[in-house]
Amino acid sequence: MYGPSPDPRQRLAPVEIFDAPEAYAACFAVGIGISLLALKKTWPAPARAWSFILGQVILLTAPLGFYLDRFVYGSFPTIDKAGSMAHYLDGVGGRALGSPLEAMVDPAVRLIGIHMGHMWVTAGFDLFFSTVGAFNAQALLYPALAWFFAWWLFWDCTKAARASIVMAFPFGMGLHIFRDLNWYTIEKAAIFLIPLFLLGCRWAVRRGGRWKALPGLLLVGSTLMNVYIGMINAGMLVVVWAALGAVKSPHWRRFTGVTAFAAIALLPLAVAQWFLMQNGPALATPEAFLWERAAMDSFTLNPLRWNRLEFHRSLNLVALGFAGLALWRWPTEPLVRMASLLGALFFGLSLGPTLWAPDWTNPLYMTVRAAVPGFWRVAKPEVFFHVTWLALLGIGTLQMKQAVKPKRATAFWYGVFVVGWLLMVRTHPAYPPMTVPVSTVLAPDWEKRVFQP
Repeated sequence: MYGPSPDPRQRLAPVEIFDAPEAYAACFAVGIGISLLALKKTWPAPARAWSFILGQVILLTAPLGFYLDRFVYGSFPTIDKAGSMAHYLDGVGGRALGSPLEAMVDPAVRLIGIHMGHMWVTAGFDLFFSTVGAFNAQALLYPALAWFFAWWLFWDCTKAARASIVMAFPFGMGLHIFRDLNWYTIEKAAIFLIPLFLLGCRWAVRRGGRWKALPGLLLVGSTLMNVYIGMINAGMLVVVWAALGAVKSPHWRRFTGVTAFAAIALLPLAVAQWFLMQNGPALATPEAFLWERAAMDSFTLNPLRWNRLEFHRSLNLVALGFAGLALWRWPTEPLVRMASLLGALFFGLSLGPTLWAPDWTNPLYMTVRAAVPGFWRVAKPEVFFHVTWLALLGIGTLQMKQAVKPKRATAFWYGVFVVGWLLMVRTHPAYPPMTVPVSTVLAPDWEKRVFQP
């Protein structure tokens, strides 16, 4: 099973290509048109890249853009998605934003935690779409944003715009993000915040001044959006700070100030989350979280899976080849060393509490679990692999920059990646279908059932 069993109320929408050819034709036309705006050489590079990426996402995810405000993208109802929509319609996001102190005792906030940011993002889209459309708009934009900010990070590091477009594609358009869009709550797909945070750290170090506050603001924003992503970004901040200090980098002193500001900015949210965890529902014991959740939702070596998704379909093997060549050719390149350090550490965490066999305990994971307050509540260590995947793709960009010189050659590799995506991702059982909306409301006695002793 890649995800939960279908709900008996679920009905697939009639959106196959022979059922609605006009929907696909419209998405193809709009997608190609927006992509062609990237040819405007008077535009700055980020604007051109965004035009190309957004157009390609509209084209590749057809007919999502055509039915944005009509059908649900992904399986519906599922416990996660229906529950999230029901809490949103009940107004928990507005209550939390309107009175933060009262929110600390709000039953819905106690259940969800501090990451209410996706509720406010949904409310913003809800001004222009229906509630279904507001969630669908995020489902369309989050893969595009992940691809775009991974591109910007790679471009900022390598100055290879075309190679960065190609190598960032598997990060934003990977099977894992579409699996999350299929069955789970929308904020899990907001992985664009990971490359954006690293980009903010680079700008803070290189530019100084007001930019030094950017990582702290991004850390707060990512934590409000998704506690897991906030945890990832906080961990990367600490690793980068320690690595710069270890090599006596001239940037270490400035980055110490960046790290200190980020820690101070995050402290109120950390305290609030600790309070909610102490007063929230007793979902499970620490041992149950460890062996019944974290041990299940991890990157496994035997069999080789990323949270139950096949290795060769959840990852782009050609991109892995480029990364492997770069690691072999330039192991001492500073960017390669930093990316390798981040990738290796977060890969170790993504394995969860066990290694090759159930009785092989993962010392890195267990050490972090013992040292970091609240880490025992981590139920999905597989999310840490996003950092490893981003690091590998960034390393691979260096190899593509050196090995693929002509523009046509870069276009060829992009074509290879797209064909591979169509075969490996678009046809996968975990890829989101479109379903008919179903009315969803909170059960009258939900608080009693959730908060029972």
